[in-house]
Amino acid sequence: MDDITAAFTACWERDAPRVLGYAHRHIGADEAPDVVAEVFLVAWRRWDEVPDPPIGWLIRTASGVLRNRLRSTRRAVRLTDRIALLDAVASTGPDTADAVVRRAEAIQRLAALPDDHREAVLLVSWDGLSMEAAAEVAGVRPATFRKRLSRARERLQREESPLPPSTPALSSLHLITRESL
Repeated sequence: MDDITAAFTACWERDAPRVLGYAHRHIGADEAPDVVAEVFLVAWRRWDEVPDPPIGWLIRTASGVLRNRLRSTRRAVRLTDRIALLDAVASTGPDTADAVVRRAEAIQRLAALPDDHREAVLLVSWDGLSMEAAAEVAGVRPATFRKRLSRARERLQREESPLPPSTPALSSLHLITRESL
């Protein structure tokens, strides 16, 4: 065993329980071991930056890992909320199973767009505004709005999953327009 591996192993044996205790207090027993694993992965990758004694650095790193997890959880909750909202707005009477699946996929792709891109798509496709009127609502120049809408459409097309051969090809934008409801 080389010196770096030996030093890392000693650090793990000595400090992992303390980092686990810190993570447990902040995130709970279920996710704390994952936080410790991530902290020590960062430590291994940056071993030359880890001071002696390493415990302060490890706890600061654990704090950062916890903040990242919290941000990720918040983003996931917001995405779930957006999907539910868009699904509720897009829901209509009985539909075929294929149409329901296609609409759900389109809504998920739409919800995953950045807020300004999603709003651009909805202003034009859902609300039926002209480019100029939509740009005014968004508070940007028409050229900026056209670029934003173009990028949103490109992303929707790029992420569109192929439909089964028997399914008519419908674009994501068509699936979420008022007329398709």
